[in-house]
Order: sequence, then C-alpha cells, then structure tokens
Amino acid sequence: ILDLSKVEAGKMEVAPTEVPLTEIQNFVTRTFKPVAEQKNLDFEVKIQPDAPSPIYTDPQRVQQVLKNLLSNAFKFTEQGSVSMTIRKADKDRRFASRLLDQADQVIAFSVADTGIGIPMDKQQLIFEAFQQPDGTTSRKFGGTGLGLSISREMARLLGGEIRVESTEGEGSTFTLFVPDHYD
Repeated sequence: ILDLSKVEAGKMEVAPTEVPLTEIQNFVTRTFKPVAEQKNLDFEVKIQPDAPSPIYTDPQRVQQVLKNLLSNAFKFTEQGSVSMTIRKADKDRRFASRLLDQADQVIAFSVADTGIGIPMDKQQLIFEAFQQPDGTTSRKFGGTGLGLSISREMARLLGGEIRVESTEGEGSTFTLFVPDHYD
C-alpha cells in the first residue's frame, strides 16, 4: 500500500543505470527456481538474441514489476509451466505510452503461464487496486490485489506499460514493455 501511495503521490524515485539483461535473468531465476521446484512446474527464463543489452533503466523497479508478475503466474498455476522471455518488441506495435512509441527500441519482458487464465471481462479490472478476477471475500488464492496496480504504475514511471493476453482455463501472458533507454 505504501508503494502505491508513493507512486500515486509522485514520490517514488527512479534511478536509471546500465543494466545487462543477464542480470535481470539471473535475479528472476534465483528468485523463482525454488518456487517452481516446490510446485513441480517447469520454469525457463530466455533472452532472445535480438534483445539489446545492456539497457538503461531502473533495475530495482523492473525487478519489482517482474517479481509481481511472476509471483502471480506461480500463484495461479497449479500444473504445467511458467516462463519469461526477454526480447525486442515488434517494431510495428503501437503503445499507449508516447515514450514507448518514440523509443529507438522497446524491450518486452513476457511472463507466460499455463494457469487458470482470466475471463475477458475481468482483464482490465485486475489492474485496479484491491481487485482479483474472483471478487469474493473468500478468494481461493489470497493476496491484497495490489500487485498489478503497483506494477502498472511502476511501468508508467519507467516510461512503459503492461499488457495482458489471457484465455480462461488455458493461461495468461503479462508483458512489461519498457524503452531500452530511460532518461
């Protein structure tokens, strides 16, 4: 809640620096490999050859967003796999963020799972504070429902955005898009 308040009040600092993509890959692997093993899920983190490295962004904020996305992926996946792919975004993709549209290159961090998926009518709602697809008070999966709203705001701070693609019962892919150079 404190992070969300800081972001909304414009008080959250962004400290861009040069970040090798392997540093992000190693952080994610180290953090989530034990979770994957405990839940008996396949887990892979790939960097596509076309992804420019290093990028210039705030590594702490990127890691925080990816941690939220991966935590959700593992929380809502009972069997199958969770994966993360780091790649250069398609050149013809259009974004809501002007910074992304004007960036020389955009990096896409895609977190895919084979979990429960999200119904189409709930896909935007989940980015609102305190929301989950199952809005009942006895939620099966627990949590505050703040992770995605904080992640969305942090993505904006980094000049980026988060998109979701999901099919109920088949899984979801959340993608964090950030410019390869943040000023």
